Amino acid sequence: MQLTRTRVGISRKAIAAGIATALLIGGIGSISAEAATKKPAAKVTKKPAAKPAAKPAGAKELNEFLTPTCPAKPTTLTIASAVILEKPGGLADQGNADNFMKACPNVKVVFIGIPSNNLPEKLTTMAIGGNLPDMYMHFTSFTGKALQMRIFEDLIPLLGQDYVDGFDPLFLGEAIQGGKLLWAPWVAIPMAVAYRKDLWEAAGIKTFPKTWDEFLDVAKKLTVDTDKDGKMDQYGWAMVGTPNGSGAGRFHSVVLNSGAYNLKEDTNGKFISGASLKGYETALQLYGDAIKAGVVPPGHTTTGYPEASAQLATGKAVMMVTGPHTMGIAVTQNPSLKGKLGGFPLPTANGTKPITTLGQHGYAVSRSSKNKEVAAAYIKFMLSTKQILVYNELEYRLPSRLKAQADPQVAGGMAAGFVGALKGNVWSDSTASFLGSVVKVDYDAYSEMFLGKKTAAELAKEADVKIKKLIADNA
Repeated sequence: MQLTRTRVGISRKAIAAGIATALLIGGIGSISAEAATKKPAAKVTKKPAAKPAAKPAGAKELNEFLTPTCPAKPTTLTIASAVILEKPGGLADQGNADNFMKACPNVKVVFIGIPSNNLPEKLTTMAIGGNLPDMYMHFTSFTGKALQMRIFEDLIPLLGQDYVDGFDPLFLGEAIQGGKLLWAPWVAIPMAVAYRKDLWEAAGIKTFPKTWDEFLDVAKKLTVDTDKDGKMDQYGWAMVGTPNGSGAGRFHSVVLNSGAYNLKEDTNGKFISGASLKGYETALQLYGDAIKAGVVPPGHTTTGYPEASAQLATGKAVMMVTGPHTMGIAVTQNPSLKGKLGGFPLPTANGTKPITTLGQHGYAVSRSSKNKEVAAAYIKFMLSTKQILVYNELEYRLPSRLKAQADPQVAGGMAAGFVGALKGNVWSDSTASFLGSVVKVDYDAYSEMFLGKKTAAELAKEADVKIKKLIADNA
């Protein structure tokens, strides 16, 4: 899966601080050098990065680390995870732990399950209380807070530069900050549109919508009374309308593909609001229009990610703005959907080029941990090609390791549309410590749009004022 991608959102200076020294010199690069640093690509490619073949093929993965060096004394390795609570993803998380404990009988792996929407807040509380586990699952929305509190162990010396070179540079572009590797990337869920191929074909739809207007038109065609009882029982769009991170992340993907954003850093590292741009209003209007058109199942304000995934699985809805992991959940609920799901890039508006979010997560090692070497061995074990492909087979999430990406299981099949979404621009969230508050502005905005008491233009203006105040308050 060798892709050409351009990163936007986070300032190039922030990326360059880590990537230019810790990655490009290492000899790999599937992200453009110009996206990784502010220097012209020609200057960077004079380095050994232009000759990755200098190392034997697969050299970084000759040791799959499935036979780890185990501690001599009994050791308990504590891990905070959101995936452990999910189905079917939790099977992969627990499987990693079970297999590692078989390889290292002296180690007991203990998970602390935290729902994904609560993870950043819970980790912050644990850090303040001085009781962080040895390892914790890291989402990019937590990066700013992790940097602010300095709770992470730099994984470059712990894992080794040669091992770090085995990661996809696109993943490292978010994980390396200031020359330090905050977390070991595990998998990614690039945002696109998942859809039911069988229901799509039944409706006679031949082409993917390129604009949000076309998307709404397609959603209308897919909203039908299938049993002819006078009530709609199939809807076009499984919208995540809950006021939380799951809903806000999907809304922000619509915002990005409408030509705006909530918060980013300019080239000087200064935070700026994008809610005043036309695209923010466009996204709000789309949400409002979709509800008015009746293309979203009833109860949208309480439809979270699990409920929307279930709507896709049962055929109550046909399309969903989401990542490839949703297909794993749908197939788990309805095994007959194997091969009947697919994805296509997000539509756009206002002349915007398609853009997606990497949506990656991985595992960090706490700076306070007394079991750092065991944690590093566990990370390498779980990121072995064998183990990471198990997770990909369960949930179709895209692996972070270059060797695993080259496996036919990853490059083809139902997730191909999501892999294709990464060929365009890729948005990286800013590292603002107050990003969580900005996310709340997003979901407050679309929640008010659902009420229909204010126009999209009014709500966009209010969001812009709120975000600018957050910037000023945290200057």
